[in-house]
Order: sequence, then structure tokens, then C-alpha cells
Amino acid sequence: MSIRDEINYRCQEKRLHRLTLGIPGAPEPRAIWVAPEIERLLVGPWRNKKQAMRWGRIRNDLESFIQGDLITVPQELNRAKSHYMARLIRPSSPEVWEIRCRDPKPSVRIFGRFADRDAFIAFRWWPRRLLGGFGDRAWRTASVQCTTDWRNLFPSYDPHSSEDYPNGYISGSVVI
Repeated sequence: MSIRDEINYRCQEKRLHRLTLGIPGAPEPRAIWVAPEIERLLVGPWRNKKQAMRWGRIRNDLESFIQGDLITVPQELNRAKSHYMARLIRPSSPEVWEIRCRDPKPSVRIFGRFADRDAFIAFRWWPRRLLGGFGDRAWRTASVQCTTDWRNLFPSYDPHSSEDYPNGYISGSVVI
């Protein structure tokens, strides 16, 4: 059995949801699966128009990854200021990544791990303002939650890891 088989089982159990593009039949060179909480926020219903607009923008950000758009990651792991995606660098964050959804303000961070090259699983989201400075307790909490979520879904599999950073994680248009 492969990690992809396990992902399919988790989707059947409704413990993960595959995020697809809004245009049926469009090519999807990359894939994102999301936890149920994130899926509910991406598809609604929403509390108000502001929340609907925010999560619509976040969905657009995630769809950029799926459709193979240009993805920026930092060359130096501790220099991730303006990039789309970054791997957290703390030793307590093995293979935990964040996707940065900056518009509208305040920004949101989506935390997850790669199951394989071009296959990202998003487990948690946090408003950026609640995370504090990088390395604060909330960052560690987000990382530990993400690692725990992975172990709960995939106890027999480690997340994808590659020496070929970032191309071993994301194919196609990656800018460093």
C-alpha cells in the first residue's frame, strides 16, 4: 500500500478532502488535500460576506499551487519574508511547511506536510497575528499540531523529505 492509497482511504472516511480547481477538466499538476475544518471554511457557509471573501481568496491562493503556478520559496530557510510557501526551520518542525495567504489583511498561515512531491496535505490554519514572532510558542504549537495530525492519519508513513530543496518538493515553476 502506498501513501496515495492511504490518502484515498482518508478521503473516503471524510478525514481529508481533495481540493480541486473550480474549472472542471483543467489540468492539475499538483495536489492539495485539506482537513475537514479547512474544507468547511473553503466551501462555506460563512458567517458573513467578509469571511466569504477571505476564504475565497485563500482558496485562490491554494488553487495557484494546484494549477502549477509559479511558487516562490526562500533559498535560505530563515529568509522567508515574501514567499508563497516556506518550510519551517525549527528542529521541532520536521518537514512542516506553511502557505502564506496574505491578502486580505490580516494574513493567514496554512500549515501542512508533503506526502510526496507535488502532494501537499493542509492540516491547520492560523491567523498570522496570533502566531507572534517566529519561534514563539504559537509557532511551536502549530508545528506540533501538524505533526500530530499527520501521525493520526498516517501512522505508518513519514512525510515526504528530499535533499533536493525545493525541487524535490515542488515541480515546475519554483523561484528561490
